[in-house]
Amino acid sequence: MDIETLSIFVFFGVIGILLYLDKKNIEFNKGLVIKRTKKGIKILSEIAKKHRKFLIIVGNFAVGLCIVVSLVGLFFLVRATFSGERSAGLVLPTVGEYRYPEPIYSVPFWYWIIAIFIIVTVHEPMHALFARLERIKIKDMGILLFFVLPIGAFADPDQKQMKGLSTIKKLRIFAAGSFGNIIVAGIFFLLIMSYDFLVSSLIEGDGIVFEKTIENTGAQEVSLTGIINEIDGKEIKSLLDLSETMKGIKPGDTIEVKTTQGTFQIKTTPNPENAEKSFIGISNPRTLFVYKGFIKNLGVVSGGTLRSLFWILGLLEWVFILSLGVGLFNLFPIKPLDGGLMLEEIIKHFYKGRYVSHMVNGISLLVLSLLLTNLFGPSILGLIK
Repeated sequence: MDIETLSIFVFFGVIGILLYLDKKNIEFNKGLVIKRTKKGIKILSEIAKKHRKFLIIVGNFAVGLCIVVSLVGLFFLVRATFSGERSAGLVLPTVGEYRYPEPIYSVPFWYWIIAIFIIVTVHEPMHALFARLERIKIKDMGILLFFVLPIGAFADPDQKQMKGLSTIKKLRIFAAGSFGNIIVAGIFFLLIMSYDFLVSSLIEGDGIVFEKTIENTGAQEVSLTGIINEIDGKEIKSLLDLSETMKGIKPGDTIEVKTTQGTFQIKTTPNPENAEKSFIGISNPRTLFVYKGFIKNLGVVSGGTLRSLFWILGLLEWVFILSLGVGLFNLFPIKPLDGGLMLEEIIKHFYKGRYVSHMVNGISLLVLSLLLTNLFGPSILGLIK
């Protein structure tokens, strides 16, 4: 059993023990586990009271931004759906090399857990904060688990008090959660840019290393060895350089490959994965990274260091993707999502007739149909073809 799998078993074990010890305060309902708490509500109330004017400005901006984002998201959903492209997908955690079939996107387990934790600790508290801004009582807050797997959170404002609020006050509350997720996505985007700049200022590619040469290929015929650093006079520092250079070479062409062990004349063969592309004949090629700048004397970057650096980058990227995705998804005009609740309040404000709920339900059903078609339509068409 590898370390990742072991750590996941330990994680589930700890969650199970905590749930058992606190079973008196937990609701169990057909696999759904609900943990309620009042912790944090007092702090949110104090923040709302202390920064009321500022939060009202932020809330008004959030309403405008979320309306625009909702309309833009709906436009791209409609366009992608009718063009046969998939613009949405389900996201589930996975372990090791296993990957789900489309339209499910596989996310490494720990990326998913950390991202979900960040998302839910922003989304629902933001709803609660803006509810307290309008002096709405928060009955309780809590987390949702599917057995021992965290899947979400909730805040439970007093619905009777909510009904008496003006349209803009309700919109601020409904928009707050998705706005919080979009802000987090923006923060992590900046972190990705900063981290990428930091790493690129400390390490750089210095050629291509490979595991071995493959039988019946040009590389094996000439016994290619060493670190590849030039092909046909073009400097090769990374896998990207290798890929771009090979695009201009046809199967059967003879190329000059320079390595740290000498110069080799290699006749390329058709790529096993795509016969139209050329193939040198090396397995598991990867970029050789070395330190640069004031730490260049450290030499080659070890495999463990590279894995750590890329793991952190992957985490930042997935938190960004999932935070933005959850924010955008919740703004679709589908009730009971935030976007659907905002739509209902906007329609009520401009239309005083009896059929508001029918209109909202109709729009929700239409958008939901588009979303499901976008999710599963391409796969179904692929199976039919």
